[in-house]
Order: sequence, then C-alpha cells, then structure tokens
Amino acid sequence: MSAQVAADLRAAAEVLRRDGWTQGTYHDVDDDRVCHCAVGAIEAGTGYWTLGGRTQLNPALRQRVDAAWSAVTPVIGTPDIFSWNDDEDRTADEVIAALEAAADAAEATS
Repeated sequence: MSAQVAADLRAAAEVLRRDGWTQGTYHDVDDDRVCHCAVGAIEAGTGYWTLGGRTQLNPALRQRVDAAWSAVTPVIGTPDIFSWNDDEDRTADEVIAALEAAADAAEATS
C-alpha cells in the first residue's frame, strides 16, 4: 500500500503544479480554470474527484484518499490538513513540498 500512497501523493503534487492551488475550498472551479487545496489535489490525483465536481463514489478510491491524507499528517505536524492548507502564510510551494516529502516517506516504508 505504501507504494500506492507514494504514487497518489506524487500525482497530487503534479495536480497542483498543473492546475494551481487554492485555499478555503477543496476545488475552485470556474469557466476556464480549476485549482485545488491539498486534500482536493489528493482527491484529484487518485481519481476520486474529476473535473466538473463529479465525485466518484468508489470505496477503494476513498480508501486511497484517506491513506494519502494520513501519510501527509506526520509531515505537516497536524491531522488538520484543512487549517494547515488555509493558513494565511502558506504557499503552494510548501504544499507541494509536503506532498512530495510524504511520498518519499511512504516509499521508504515500502
């Protein structure tokens, strides 16, 4: 499972690089762009969330989201990823770095 977690976290980091980062909502979608918070990027990276806001009601994908989320919490020092993401001093680069550090840690336990 750790290899899958690492892959999902790396995919989430790529989602943020591609789509952009936001605060205060999982996914900020308008006519010409979409961006994601840390958890939203994890959802998009696993395929649990797709453009247009369609949530895939797939228990296996939900488990992957939860596993990736759990892997991030030791890296950021809190289980409250939402507040961590939404801190006014947070940057997109910090979020991407945290996702990649969590992926590295998951790979180390594989």
